[in-house]
Amino acid sequence: MDKSKKFADWKPRDRVAHLKRRMFETADSQRIDQRLFRLFDTAGTGPEGDGAFVVGETGVGKTTGVRLLTDRIYEELRAEDPSGKWSRPEIAGTDLRPILHETANGFKRPIAVVLVGKNTTFSSFLGDTADAIQVNLPVGYKFGEAQLRVNKAVKKQGIKMVIFDETQHIVEGNMNTYDAGDVFKLLIKSRVQVVCVGLTHALDLATANDQLDRLVKKKIVLEPFRCTVGDFPELDKKGNMVGDEVQEPTEFRQLMALIDYREGTDSVLPFDKPSKLSAPDMALRIHQAGGGYIGRIMPLIYEAATLAIYDGSAWITKSHFAEAYRESSRCDDKDNWFVMDFPSVMDRFGSIREKKLISTGIAKKQLERHMSKRSRRRVADVIAGRD
Repeated sequence: MDKSKKFADWKPRDRVAHLKRRMFETADSQRIDQRLFRLFDTAGTGPEGDGAFVVGETGVGKTTGVRLLTDRIYEELRAEDPSGKWSRPEIAGTDLRPILHETANGFKRPIAVVLVGKNTTFSSFLGDTADAIQVNLPVGYKFGEAQLRVNKAVKKQGIKMVIFDETQHIVEGNMNTYDAGDVFKLLIKSRVQVVCVGLTHALDLATANDQLDRLVKKKIVLEPFRCTVGDFPELDKKGNMVGDEVQEPTEFRQLMALIDYREGTDSVLPFDKPSKLSAPDMALRIHQAGGGYIGRIMPLIYEAATLAIYDGSAWITKSHFAEAYRESSRCDDKDNWFVMDFPSVMDRFGSIREKKLISTGIAKKQLERHMSKRSRRRVADVIAGRD
């Protein structure tokens, strides 16, 4: 396609492809990137491996944040050997992909990925982990023998990090957490960095043993974006701001503004005019429709944008959002955030979302969210072997 043209000159399918190649970095995804990159970069420097937990509710952006990190590492490693044979094989059930590098001496596997299945048992969990790093364990193996085989695989393949996705399944099933601890111990003793991704109750694994407790203490807890009517100056009945805005935009509004930012054909949204997503009349509706969860908000924006592209609109309107939300939520129009008038939106919006108390099985404690006021880098084109 000719990027010197306006978006209106592109074919609709090219505009949709442009939109869906984009991923967004938030303050939370940056924390994931910084913490886990340090783990990856220091792998093998200590007598044992280390690790961390990345937890939060479904749709809060855990997997996306980890995927941004692995995609960045993939691009950096590939740049060191651009003529090499690199691949990112898909794993059914997760968006996370390992990194493989075919060399003259065999496959290197800087990052491996394990999807923890529902109702997992010790045998299936160990088997899936062994398969992910190409280790064959004989029937009736002993721990020492398994350790030797894992060590050999780690050295031969240059494995630096193993990422476990959906780790809450270990807690939810009948598997003894001490047994799970033994699997993690195989990797930790081989100086591999372990990353566990899952829902917040995956932190219950801390009760397994001292090594897992050490990993749980190094945790990143993600929460939904917060947004309230108080994030804006005084508003009139149509949702327009009365007077000038003096407060710094919240993280959610910054993200909406960045998604909507116009930078020619390098813009995120493939439209030639802004859709004003960060304006109160749009931002409040989008936030409520997605509940503050980035994993719900972005598909809604993608679908509304697709509808606007195919009907020839110059930007995304509330009507496009209303149709997209109607299809995804199957709600009546009286409950459609993009159909109701603005006074009804304000009336039903509610108060500030309260931080949730998360039980770890040890004690109840409030987990404060760490948010940077400004992201250094908000929008990333992530191609990294992905379409």
